[in-house]
Amino acid sequence: MIPKSLTGCFIIFLLSSPLLAQQKDSVLTMQQAKERLLKKNFYLLAAYYEINQAEAQVLQAKLWPNPTVYWNQEAYNKVEKSFLKANNQFETQLSQTISIAGKHTNTVKLARLNLEINKVQFTDVIRSLLFELSNDYNNLAALEAKEKLYTEVLNSYQRLIAASKKELEVGAISVTEDLRIKSEYIAVKAQALDNANQKEQYLSQLRTLLQYPKDSLLEVVQKIPLFNNTLVLDSLISRSMLVRPDLKVSNLYQEYQLQNLKLQRSLGVPDLTIGYDYDKGANYTPNYSGLILQMPLPVFNRNQGAIKGAKYSIKQSQLQRDYLKINITNQVISAYKQYKKNFEGLTNYSDEYINSLTQLNKNTNTYFQKRDISLLEFIDYQRIYISTNIALIELRQQFLNSVNNLNFSVGETVIDY
Repeated sequence: MIPKSLTGCFIIFLLSSPLLAQQKDSVLTMQQAKERLLKKNFYLLAAYYEINQAEAQVLQAKLWPNPTVYWNQEAYNKVEKSFLKANNQFETQLSQTISIAGKHTNTVKLARLNLEINKVQFTDVIRSLLFELSNDYNNLAALEAKEKLYTEVLNSYQRLIAASKKELEVGAISVTEDLRIKSEYIAVKAQALDNANQKEQYLSQLRTLLQYPKDSLLEVVQKIPLFNNTLVLDSLISRSMLVRPDLKVSNLYQEYQLQNLKLQRSLGVPDLTIGYDYDKGANYTPNYSGLILQMPLPVFNRNQGAIKGAKYSIKQSQLQRDYLKINITNQVISAYKQYKKNFEGLTNYSDEYINSLTQLNKNTNTYFQKRDISLLEFIDYQRIYISTNIALIELRQQFLNSVNNLNFSVGETVIDY
């Protein structure tokens, strides 16, 4: 069962309805991908066992040492020439070791801090996996958009090659023009092949993350969120200092080292053993009953080395936390600036401009077939159409990745899509 402290991380999974079974070529939304990640990812499920292990360590730390039973009896009586008779002489002891100076309490507190660290680290694993998933999803969406573009252009070239074959037979076009069209078709096909190979790579990564069968063919959607102009950089930085799991871990780790110093100091004080001793045939009186008090003398070993090492660990954890704060601040600043710049780049591609470019490409095919434009002009228009659309697809991809990076840098979903 997932601890209450992790409920926020699993809110999507716990409150959502069951996912529909994914069929081949089914459309996988980003929301569905996130839900499936929280439910199916093997690495995430394996990481959860670290929390179970830490809980077991807390249980172990709470346990007291077992009592000790001692028994001593006569092994051989020379007078009676008998073996293992306890009637004449035996001695028994019952003792219990008691930790003093707060050793037991400090050990339990240290184990509980370790449990809290593991819980927060688990949320950081979720954060990292969601970041990886979003990047793979966005990259795959961009490659699928390019694939549709290449398919459209290749279909256009195929129709043109079929028409040119007939024109070549009647001498309407030259062999050089026919070869030039076929060469351009082959060049675009090579680009499409490279795109297909990249798509398969990201598709494989997505299948692994979401535990889909090896033959699953998933279609993803490149959905662009609206630009959020209400975001304030200083507020994002302040928020990241509160919610970033890795910073929470760093803070807990410093508490852990402080608690460890207390434990090491308490370990410098020896344990006390209290017991009862009964001796049936004691030398000075029969049926002797005695009290046992036992403690090592802290003459040489007072745990000095471990105490000194714990002090250095505290200083080290402080420096690591300070460095992490600076690093987080710079990460948020960089992600925020990239988010703004990528959106500014998208504003250059208005819907009117894209529609005009699409219409121009359609007209280009018609104009060339009517010989209103030359072959070189036709090829030039096709290249412009391909390069412009690819630039737009990649810019959208960069914008989505910057949104993903901003969410990851802050430590929570600032912009959902």
